Parts: sequence; C-alpha cells; structure tokens
Amino acid sequence: MNSLRLIVLLTILLLCSPLKAQTDSLLLASSNYYPHYAADLPQQGAVSEIIRQAFLLQGIDISIDFMPFARAYRESRQANYIGLVAAWYDDKRAQHFYYSQPLYANQIVFFKRKDQPISYREYSDLAQQHLRLAVVQGYLHLPGLLESGIATEQVATDEQAFHMLARGRVDLVPADKLNGLYLLDEKMPQFAGSLDWMTPALELRPMYLLLSKQDPRSEALIQRFNTGLTELRQSGRYQQIIDNLLPQHNLH
Repeated sequence: MNSLRLIVLLTILLLCSPLKAQTDSLLLASSNYYPHYAADLPQQGAVSEIIRQAFLLQGIDISIDFMPFARAYRESRQANYIGLVAAWYDDKRAQHFYYSQPLYANQIVFFKRKDQPISYREYSDLAQQHLRLAVVQGYLHLPGLLESGIATEQVATDEQAFHMLARGRVDLVPADKLNGLYLLDEKMPQFAGSLDWMTPALELRPMYLLLSKQDPRSEALIQRFNTGLTELRQSGRYQQIIDNLLPQHNLH
C-alpha cells in the first residue's frame, strides 16, 4: 500500500512539474524614445507593440523596464536583461548582440533655434563656426560628425538635449524628426514656436531589436522573433500598429 501511494505521489509530481525550462517570458530593457517607444505611451509605443505582437505569434510574452539609454544598453549587454527594445546598427554593438530584422527607420535631422541662421557644407564648417552640439549618452552618432571637432555636451535624455537647445546652451541637436516634433508638441510646448529642423534629412537609420549574446537563448529567440515579425507584416497587423500608434509617421 505504501509503495502504491509512493507511485501515485511521484506520478502527480511529474504531471505538475514543467518538462522543460520556461522560455516563454522575456524581460527587455528600454529607454524612452518618443513617439516610438516609452513607458507612458499607449501600448508603450509602436516599436514596443510590434516587438510584443511578433513574439506573441511565437508564443512568447515580454515585459519591458524603462531607464536611460546608456543604462539600458549596459544592462542588456551584460544580460541582466535579455535584450534592448530598439537601437541602431553598429559593428561594435554587433559583437555583443544579435540583431533582428529592421523594425522601421528613423529620419535623422538637425534641430536648431529658428532665430539662428545656420548653413554648412561639411560638418567641419559647424566646428569652425564654434557651434555646440547636444548628444545623448550612448547613442550612435552620424559618421564624421564628432570627428569634425564640433563641441559637444553629453546629456542623459532627448528631452534634456532639447531643453539645452531652447535655452541657448547648445546650437544643434541631431535627432529623429518625429522624436523632436513629439517632444516639442507634447513635453515642452513652450518651446515649439522657437525651434525648427533643417533639411534635407541627414540619414534614414533603421531600428532593430537587440538580444544579448551573453544569454544562451538569444540566438534561437532572434530567429523566432524574425519569423513572428514576418508573419505580423504579412497579416496586415504591423501596418495597423503603425497607423494606430504612430499617426504622423513618415517611414519612406
């Protein structure tokens, strides 16, 4: 009788125990990068929702912790988080992360004060005019920009960069056009009439999901994400997310 009870108990334990380690819940790090992704945006922004829905098509749930970009990048690289919600491509970063298929592109422009005429042919012209640049710590920079010798001020967030620009502490901020317009309209409307962007765009720079090579799950997971992202595009839900959460987009 005791043997029978032991067999029954062992059977119940086996049935209640997971047969394999859980891989269906992932924790990602992210900065706030309006209007593309941020803690206080609906669904945490279009990029977050695209990543969430692509993973869900693969049976994987995600949660996101938000923090300044430099910390989010560092924590993800060390695999304290399995990955970073979105970043641009860089060869040095690719040594530490697996990159997904592109999510969509940012249109990078210079923002300036409207009352300050600025013209240049090369970035070195900006340095010769003794102009100052605000750059967010950890962001990739336009090729040749910092090498031109232009004076820079390091800040932790995009909002800090635009505050410095509006108050005359710097002269230029390189930023995604939608990011700058969102911040001016929603976060600092008192400066919206005094700042403008320069044309043409400096660059179209795609964003990607990054998963840390320090986590042994990442290589397989990035492939599953890419499969889910392809399915999301083909179903039409990708475009619905863009239309609903990024209404002023220009992704051409």
